[in-house]
Amino acid sequence: MKECPVPEGIDAHRVRPSIEGGFKELGYSGPVSITAYGDQKQTPEYLLRALSSTGVAVVHVRSESTCAVMYEHMMNWREENPPPAIMMIITNQMLDVFDWDLARLQQQRTGYHICLAYTIRQRAELIVDTRKEWLWEKLLLGTTTSTSADTAGELSLEVIRPQPTELISATNKWGKNYAATPEYATAKIHVWWDMFDCPIPDGYDARLVRPSLEGAFKELGYSDPVSITAFGDHKQTPKRHLQALSSTGIDVAHATLGVISSRIFDDLME
Repeated sequence: MKECPVPEGIDAHRVRPSIEGGFKELGYSGPVSITAYGDQKQTPEYLLRALSSTGVAVVHVRSESTCAVMYEHMMNWREENPPPAIMMIITNQMLDVFDWDLARLQQQRTGYHICLAYTIRQRAELIVDTRKEWLWEKLLLGTTTSTSADTAGELSLEVIRPQPTELISATNKWGKNYAATPEYATAKIHVWWDMFDCPIPDGYDARLVRPSLEGAFKELGYSDPVSITAFGDHKQTPKRHLQALSSTGIDVAHATLGVISSRIFDDLME
């Protein structure tokens, strides 16, 4: 609710019927449950009453914990609602927080349709396959229909797209590190590493990358060998780093900034 609030001048009673109307346009007719996450101490009482009166559950959460709580609730919901099912995420943090996990969910369990609403369009292409996307305020106003790839260009003219440095995820230090369960303790492990977003820090010995990763997996209870593929621009990466990584068995795949996401995704699919 902090990133995608009810805009000034819009009656909060419109939230549920607007969302339900969006699904109806897509041909969905099943019941819709809605959970909103926000700091109730910072949310006007009239908004809380309006949302509650229409059956929207408002979970009290501090801003810095919002994505973590949403993620936990999403995991629980998925356990209770097997596919076919629809998940709609209203957030500007899809790319930074939820994208990879939801893409993996779609690969593992077909039948989940993902819908998305936001106030700021994602700065890069998502990996997750979204059924439809909406600009949040226009969905509430009922002045736009759902958007797909063929309307993305038109939509991008309607929203402000800040530079990546201006979008700082509140959960950039939040990790999902789960201890190994017995059936996965000896499972195969492969690491896909984006060297643009996560470069080797200055002064760090690149030969320590593999033992550091293996040590982290060992702490979680995983014991199988680890294979690692790093994706980066060979022309922009110091030769000493390439040699150090290669000497420890890390495969460094050449990929420029414009294609690295698609290269990683293609490799995942293979």
